[in-house]
Amino acid sequence: MKIALTTAEMAYCDKMTIESGTPSLELMLRVAKAVYSSIRWQGKIYIICGKGNNGGDGLALANVMLDDGVTPRVFLIGETSADGRYYLDKLIAKGGRGEDISKCDYDCDILVDCIFGTGFKGAPKQNYADVIKRINESSAYKVSVDIPSGLDGDSGKYEVCVKADETITVQYPKVGLYLNDGKDITGKLSVIDVGIGLYAQGVNVVEQEDLAELFPKRKGNTHKGSYGKSVIIGGCSNYLGAVKLANAGLCALRCGGGLNTVVVPKTHAGNIAKAVWESTVIGLDDKDGYISFNREQVDKAISGASCVAIGMGIGGRYEETLKIIDYVLKNYEGKVLLDADGLNALAKDVSVLKGAKSDVILTPHVKEMSRLSSTSLEEVVNDPIKAAKSFAKEYKVAVLLKGSSTVVTDGDSVYLVVNGGAELSKGGSGDTLSGVILGMLSQGNGVLAGAYAAAYLTAKVAKDLREEFSEYGVLPSDVSREIARIIKDGKL
Repeated sequence: MKIALTTAEMAYCDKMTIESGTPSLELMLRVAKAVYSSIRWQGKIYIICGKGNNGGDGLALANVMLDDGVTPRVFLIGETSADGRYYLDKLIAKGGRGEDISKCDYDCDILVDCIFGTGFKGAPKQNYADVIKRINESSAYKVSVDIPSGLDGDSGKYEVCVKADETITVQYPKVGLYLNDGKDITGKLSVIDVGIGLYAQGVNVVEQEDLAELFPKRKGNTHKGSYGKSVIIGGCSNYLGAVKLANAGLCALRCGGGLNTVVVPKTHAGNIAKAVWESTVIGLDDKDGYISFNREQVDKAISGASCVAIGMGIGGRYEETLKIIDYVLKNYEGKVLLDADGLNALAKDVSVLKGAKSDVILTPHVKEMSRLSSTSLEEVVNDPIKAAKSFAKEYKVAVLLKGSSTVVTDGDSVYLVVNGGAELSKGGSGDTLSGVILGMLSQGNGVLAGAYAAAYLTAKVAKDLREEFSEYGVLPSDVSREIARIIKDGKL
């Protein structure tokens, strides 16, 4: 896995590297050389430099270009930093110059954005906003050094921002490049190594090769009981489709689980049994098509299970659902996944998580996370890592927080799954994901590994299906069917 850092963590790593003996001017030159080696430079090249060290990177880049016979035009916004001034003076000594930004016509082939660095927050002042607008209107190929100027390196949000065709980030990706709008504004992302040490924990960015070890070759002398039993408790009169999508016949069994039971309202057990061929179906007492809590029936339903999911399509009788959740958490020692209306029920009294015997994972989207944590939606969106990590730590659970990138954490370690896209923005995708997580858990994987693997796998399958259906046409049921194929074909 590669590591991504917050802006504060990156600043600390910079500081410690400099204090360990690498001068800041040398780091700036390394950045310039690495950026220069990353691009095929041709045509008219403009470099726009702000007053901070990001602008200094641009001035150092101009020096590297001149040394190799490439002549860019350099435009300055405001005074440069002390290190930037050093490279500006060297540029002038070589016959180059820095022009005021008012002289820029933005009519070039490649435009290098070195206006703001990773420490930028908020809205740019009007003169900077005007420049960024002109950059975005330009037909040039736009290359941002370290981060698109205007993007918040922690939240991935912006008010005015360069829309880069390519971002070349220094040493470690910044988490904001993956969160919220960051993925849309960054363009092609590459990372350059300039020798900055890792002096912070950071977050783990899940990559394809990280999944292979979770799918070892199976021995011949095994049987269905060797790969766990999963139980899904959900469904109601209005949302039977959700429990079908989560059903292991489409999801958990497809990614390796051995046995599955679907537990639904008794009124609808017959309908569900016709739709889920590979699963056992158990009906619980219900009222008007909504599951009612019955201790003996719940005990029987989860007996022998290695993992249990509660909530998909279970509907809005939150009091009864909360009774089921409370009972399972206090009496069952396996792994429990709570999703959908299971989370809405839990939000009525999150204290039931305290002292749970189960190993619990919650899979909220940002609104559900807001309700669970009693914080504003804006707070969750602005810092999803903090929101998920704080809740997980307080209640000793794992959290998978869905978003443009998925955050998975136990309150200590954090994993980012960044390969999701718009093709998953459909009702039922979360139910499918829960089924896949359940399949991963039933085989003995821990809740963190099972969750981030399922999130990556689901996103990859959906992305592959875009070639056939486009991002508009991929359905959650398509994803369920194709999971087995991607495992079979060794595409992990």
